[in-house]
Amino acid sequence: MHVHTRFSPCSVIRIKNLLARARETGIDGVCITDHDTIASKHEFEKLSDTYGICFIIGMEYTTTKGDFLVFGTLENIPRHMGINSLIQWAQKENAVVIPAHPFRKSRPVHLPILRSFNIIECLNGRNHDFENEACLQWIKEHGNGVKNIGGSDAHSLDEIGRIVTVFENNIYSVEALISELKYGKYAPMQRYD
Repeated sequence: MHVHTRFSPCSVIRIKNLLARARETGIDGVCITDHDTIASKHEFEKLSDTYGICFIIGMEYTTTKGDFLVFGTLENIPRHMGINSLIQWAQKENAVVIPAHPFRKSRPVHLPILRSFNIIECLNGRNHDFENEACLQWIKEHGNGVKNIGGSDAHSLDEIGRIVTVFENNIYSVEALISELKYGKYAPMQRYD
């Protein structure tokens, strides 16, 4: 649900290596969420069938109130929106916006807006345990049915697959992912220490 490629300035993952590593670890699908770009989309379209891995292009969208995973038709997503504009855009476009690593000490999500979301990334592979635990505790105390996902937030090959989201139903497109996120059953899972 949260993987970066070399199209993010902080990641060293090349796309061919990502697909091979995903297959090696037994992952059926990968959501690419590069920082504020979908530039990897064309490379994935050329390679995905070769590896038998479902890929979905999303984005980690940067705002002054934190970072948000966005899934939908992103080709024309406006740049530099504030969080309220991003939420309004997502509702209009039938997209999904998910707060990423909301309790991370660096780049946390502005806590008062968490109640605006039905889905939160509660397990993040680059967080410290106490940051993930703080998110789980917040959901327990304030979540009122908030669903949660997990993501490796991988920036290197060895991070891929450490934390995943397990869906009850198979997903083969961004539209199916959006439907499952909104209405389906799923849970985050830590696979490796």
